[in-house]
Amino acid sequence: MNLLNHNSFKDMMNDVVDHGSCCECGSCVVVCPHNVIEYIDGKPKQTAKESAAFDFCGVSEGAGCDVCATACPRLWPRESHLKDAVFGPGPERGFEDIFGVFKHIFVARTKRPDLAEAGQDGGIVTALLAWARETGRIDGAVVSAVGAEDKPCFPTPKVVTTYDEIKSSAGSWYTYCANNLALNEVEERDLKQVAFVGVPCQITPLRKMEHMDPSFLVRDAKKPKIIGRQRGFLRGYSDRVAFSVGLFCTEVFQPELMTERIEKQMGIPLTEIRQFNVKGEVLIYRKNGDIGRIPLEEAMHEYQRPECKHCGDFSAEMADIACGGVGTDRATIVVLRTEKAVEIWREFQATGEVEVEPIKDNKRAWNVLLRLARRQRERPPIGTARGGAAPDLPQYDKGQDRALALSRLTGKLSPAEVEANLAAAYGDESAPPEIMGYIAGTPIPGDPGDPGAGEKRKLPPPLSPEAGGAPPGWTG
Repeated sequence: MNLLNHNSFKDMMNDVVDHGSCCECGSCVVVCPHNVIEYIDGKPKQTAKESAAFDFCGVSEGAGCDVCATACPRLWPRESHLKDAVFGPGPERGFEDIFGVFKHIFVARTKRPDLAEAGQDGGIVTALLAWARETGRIDGAVVSAVGAEDKPCFPTPKVVTTYDEIKSSAGSWYTYCANNLALNEVEERDLKQVAFVGVPCQITPLRKMEHMDPSFLVRDAKKPKIIGRQRGFLRGYSDRVAFSVGLFCTEVFQPELMTERIEKQMGIPLTEIRQFNVKGEVLIYRKNGDIGRIPLEEAMHEYQRPECKHCGDFSAEMADIACGGVGTDRATIVVLRTEKAVEIWREFQATGEVEVEPIKDNKRAWNVLLRLARRQRERPPIGTARGGAAPDLPQYDKGQDRALALSRLTGKLSPAEVEANLAAAYGDESAPPEIMGYIAGTPIPGDPGDPGAGEKRKLPPPLSPEAGGAPPGWTG
């Protein structure tokens, strides 16, 4: 498995882009320290040397870099392999179920009428961002939104910093928007702490920027100055993210759903659409109050983005806070996954501007969540170990990365040179002291397992407050 511990530019271009699993998040382009790739037609493209092959990077094959491949969400380690690195090993990370690691799961809705009207389902994401900005917890937020300069129904990445901008970003459009590209604007505007809102494949690269051990940058022929520059691109953007909000996502649709099915076949001008939602069918809310409907099975069969079939993460398992409206009526399922998320939610809920309910009072939402999370985990096709799509792959181990880096330098650099290079790679963070253990393929706690032939899967009951099924401090 040691061979998995370094992904190269060539690996990314072959095992992801050429393979067809690239999710088009654009993270590789954002973090490239040497302007080798650009985001063209939704994919990274090598533009540094026109005569070179599509999978050639002179820096990667020369002095060494591969920051792009390290952040790629479609190379190992993927979501299921990052749990130890992101949340800690063992019981300290909290509870775990088919929808990922968590500390609390419950249902909530905002009490602010304007945000409830503008928001998706319970309006919680919009209300949370508005509160965080008003209280100074964040300088702004990365979102997707349809602006005045955008085509109707086609959002683009935005950095919002005011209440009105946050409110105008409410709602989902179900077409792909590469939110990670907005991290460039965050840096250009020198925003120190932003919230990042995105679908699972956009949250995962943020976690990889934050947690992948930077010792892979160290090479015997590379100077500390270059190592430091590359480290800045690996860590710099995630360092500006105060917290992440992941959106539940089964898939997004190709543009033709809007331009061909809705506008041409159904005769609904895109300029007249106020909002979309998916509740067993695609709901098209028009500004005049009418609602158009498309069977979800048809939309998924005819217009699902093919890249989405490679995603096994329905519930944004790497986010601080995950949100979605499955199985609810004008309310949001909220999953708090980290201690940071618990702290933020306690403060947010203390304002009295949010209504909360334990998950046990929302059995339908619980059941739909379990079914969708399981279906998505089982959806990705079996692929290569390098692409993180083979069975029984290990948890990512930072200590192993460091051990491999040190082995590469043995006999090639003096102890002082090794120390200087590692210091440039790690900056002000602590190096992992030793290799941590892991157990691959361990069962998910509480999972009922596969039913027998011809039997219907029996879903467990919703969690009690004591088992994480209520918001922090619940006394109801």
